[in-house]
Amino acid sequence: MRAARCMAVAAAATLPCGLPRGSPAPDPAVPPSITRVVLAPEGQERLPVTVPTEPENTVELDFPWPVGDWAGRGFTPDAEKFAGDFVIEAVRGRERVFVTPVVAGAHRVLHVVLMIPGGGSRGVPVEFIPAPAGLAWRKVVFADEKPPQEAAPEVSLEQRAPGSRYRDPSPESELGLVATLRLLLSTTAAGARALAAANPALELGVPSRGPRSFGNFTLTTRFALRDSTTDSLGICVAVANTTQKRLVFDPTGWVVRVGQRAYPVRTVDFPGELEPGAEAIAFLVLGRSPDGGLTLLLPENDFEVSAVLMASVNPRPVRRMPLPGFDTP
Repeated sequence: MRAARCMAVAAAATLPCGLPRGSPAPDPAVPPSITRVVLAPEGQERLPVTVPTEPENTVELDFPWPVGDWAGRGFTPDAEKFAGDFVIEAVRGRERVFVTPVVAGAHRVLHVVLMIPGGGSRGVPVEFIPAPAGLAWRKVVFADEKPPQEAAPEVSLEQRAPGSRYRDPSPESELGLVATLRLLLSTTAAGARALAAANPALELGVPSRGPRSFGNFTLTTRFALRDSTTDSLGICVAVANTTQKRLVFDPTGWVVRVGQRAYPVRTVDFPGELEPGAEAIAFLVLGRSPDGGLTLLLPENDFEVSAVLMASVNPRPVRRMPLPGFDTP
């Protein structure tokens, strides 16, 4: 199974976590750290379930059936005795597994075998990735049934039933969508709306949200464009470096969050490096949902885009200057 660059599952919903009497209501703008994941039939799985983590903080995995076995490179029961990127605490016959990253930027896949009542078994691949600031999960509850209807996230989805009228997205169609995003960016707001209106297959959305700060950089969603022939969504994002260092971004670390859903970005057009005080445009394309189905996202959604920073380096390295009388041959 190929390594996933996705985060979570389209059917994820926040679990209720009881608040003490008198506590303030949860802030809907804060991403949930406790997430419910509905397991698809094993034969229909296309990608691992991706869990965002951060160093030194443990994430709890609750499965619907007891754990029979587990395997994965980079996982160790004791980091002091055996090298590893993640410490795993699991007991065969129990439903809970605890995983703690001990290395910054750790990225590994854990394969868990569950014992189904009646003598059967099934595997669940779980991919642990570095979380953007504030988006790490603390607990994941896996379920083998659909979540309650009232727990569905509030996301603007296309109401028409998916069917064969959609073409499968291809590298050519996604690159074409990126080219259209570039064209819309190069014109005025009125011109962009006119160009989108001229093509019945395109739907344009312009959000009102301002820039989101990630400390070293900010992200501002300029506009979103949906191609209704393939159900692909393109997003234009302005990236600004707010430091005096060169920033290096992880090309696989782009994530688009809509409500309580998180989508990986598999197609990214971005230089990857940003000089001090500079700004650049990132073009992102969502071809399918994390489970491989249709996204059905509409461009007027309030998209929250995040990126993972790999490094910040001094753009002016110190050079050795020869001194008379001290040079060595």
